[in-house]
Amino acid sequence: MVKSAVKVVVRTRPTSNFASKNVQLDLENKKIEAHIPKDNTQGLINNQQEHWKFNFDEILHNSSQEEVYDVCAREIVQNVMEGYNGTVLAYGQTGAGKTYTMSGGQQSYRFRGIIPRAVSQLFQETQSRPDQAFTIRVSFCEVYNELVYDLLSSVAPPDQTGTIMIQEDSKHGILVKGLSQVVCNSEEEALNQLFEGETSRTIAEHKLNKSSTRSHCVYTLHLEARSRVESSEKVVFSKLNLVDLAGSERTKKTGSEGLTLMEANYINKSLSYLEQVVIALSEKGREHVPYRQSKLTYLLKDSIGGNSKTLMVANVWPEPDHMEETISTLRFATRMMSVSNEAVINIELDPAQLIERYKREVRDLKRELAMHDTLANRGRVTYEPYTPEQQYEMQQVAQSYLDGHTEEIEFDSLRQVKELFVQMRNIYKRTVVRVGGGDFTRQTEGSVGSKQEHREEEKQEQNQEGVGEVEDSQGFGLGLAPANAKPMDASAIEPRTGFLQEEEVPERYSSQEKRPKNTPTPAMDKNQAFMEFRNSLGKELDQSLSTSKNDLKEKKASLKELVSTVNEIKRQIDECKQQVDQIRSNKTEEEVDVIDEEEYSLIKQMKDLKKTYRDRFDKMKALKEETKLITQNIDQLRTRLVSEFEAWYQNKFGSAVQATNESIKSEEKEADEDLDPDALAFIKARKHVSNLHKAKKTLAAVGKA
Repeated sequence: MVKSAVKVVVRTRPTSNFASKNVQLDLENKKIEAHIPKDNTQGLINNQQEHWKFNFDEILHNSSQEEVYDVCAREIVQNVMEGYNGTVLAYGQTGAGKTYTMSGGQQSYRFRGIIPRAVSQLFQETQSRPDQAFTIRVSFCEVYNELVYDLLSSVAPPDQTGTIMIQEDSKHGILVKGLSQVVCNSEEEALNQLFEGETSRTIAEHKLNKSSTRSHCVYTLHLEARSRVESSEKVVFSKLNLVDLAGSERTKKTGSEGLTLMEANYINKSLSYLEQVVIALSEKGREHVPYRQSKLTYLLKDSIGGNSKTLMVANVWPEPDHMEETISTLRFATRMMSVSNEAVINIELDPAQLIERYKREVRDLKRELAMHDTLANRGRVTYEPYTPEQQYEMQQVAQSYLDGHTEEIEFDSLRQVKELFVQMRNIYKRTVVRVGGGDFTRQTEGSVGSKQEHREEEKQEQNQEGVGEVEDSQGFGLGLAPANAKPMDASAIEPRTGFLQEEEVPERYSSQEKRPKNTPTPAMDKNQAFMEFRNSLGKELDQSLSTSKNDLKEKKASLKELVSTVNEIKRQIDECKQQVDQIRSNKTEEEVDVIDEEEYSLIKQMKDLKKTYRDRFDKMKALKEETKLITQNIDQLRTRLVSEFEAWYQNKFGSAVQATNESIKSEEKEADEDLDPDALAFIKARKHVSNLHKAKKTLAAVGKA
């Protein structure tokens, strides 16, 4: 960051009637002394100031256009090439030579001004740096009667009203939305855009100037630089603002009338706002700077007190008839020297280049790992994602290890260890699904160990202390339960059936009555079955659903509180606005532009409230999105829980339900044969309605769960 004051160069307009009695120029020490005798018509008591002394960075008297450019703009253009923003602006009274300084004269090539010379230097610099790729864009706008117009647009200025807006960006500073930016590949193309825009400028004639510009014009060169030598993701961007301000006017001298008078009022008003901004920036401890009072000051926010290296050319007309305007220009130029800018090199990262860089780094790291693996005799190690075939092989290895057929597993990398654990977890999940919540070691098909080993373990458990004897034909005990043990639900104390395969029943129970092979598992009540499913296979989904509901409840509470806060802040903003409007309505026309302490305090309070309001509103918006996502997640979890329960219930009790339904249908069919058609239709309709009500109740109960 480079912190520097705005440089000011004074340029005098050549004249044969130089006010040598009123103005003394000290070119060596860069000083100007001005003297205006007191007006005797003011009476004996006259406190009018007579003498002024000014110090500037440079004074150009009877200087050529080339000398003006070398002093004022050459260094700034060089800084723009390095990535700094730059601004050169011309200020002064009407007819003092601002447009001649910036654009130049039409008589000869050597009379060209700062803008065409800056364009020429910029393209020469880009050609002298073949290691960098440059992109140059040109924009040209004017501020006419407090409206911004695009001078490079094909649309006529009156039709552009409302389409161009000034906005502030945290990265690029002040941006003009809707302003054309034309890519120029040569100096000729950039100059063509300049000359085309100048033909659209608003010009009028008055007593002091035959071709007086009636608007403030800003010609901007936008520069982007990338490295050709190395694929760097850094992009250096900068902009050069070349500003030709409209001249301040005294209507009694210019004789402006009608439209010209209205234009003069707008010009003087915007220049007075510019002076207010400069005064605010020069005062220490001043918090508020009125940039937004006019389009001109807002457009020049980066150039005056912002991220830019700025130089102002103060044009004066040192003739006796214009001494008041000359003193006014010199005083403003002195204030401008007290304004400090903080210029930084503008660098941003190109996302596409960053992605390419990361891809190269990943590729190089993989190659380096492969080289290390080869040196360590581990050349077969790969670092790509496992294919489905490789995952299946890892699953077989894990299954073999769990069955006891493999004692040790050789590992080549940490990726292999992670993948093996993933496959073991998948095997466990599939086993739990097949078991349906039963005992893992004795009731799974294809579980650890063989069936013969299970029978031997059962026989050993019979001889151990605490093994229960068979109490009935419905089940058996498996040891002593802890003192604090309790069933998870009512279904846990009922006999459990349908979990053991026939061939897996231990030999000591072979004398008990066995269920026929083709006998289906008796169907359980659906609500009771749902409770069992929630406590077994659906436990993880049920817990996720409960957690999401709790999160939703907390988010809704926070959202309600935040909405109340936002509404309260909005109410306070409206009150402040009403108070400001009341204060302004009580002012006279002369006092409208003056901001007193009370109004300033209310404006500052309203600004702070608006900042807080935006912050809270953004949080409220984000919280609404989170609430919406959680609600969608709850619906998805609830739907998934119901669908998985239905699949589990159908898989476990489907045959019994089907047999029951078929039995009921056969009985209904036999009963229906004895009824007449009208009675049969009535019974079927009533049964259909009853089934619909039951289905709605079941879905409501599942939804509440």
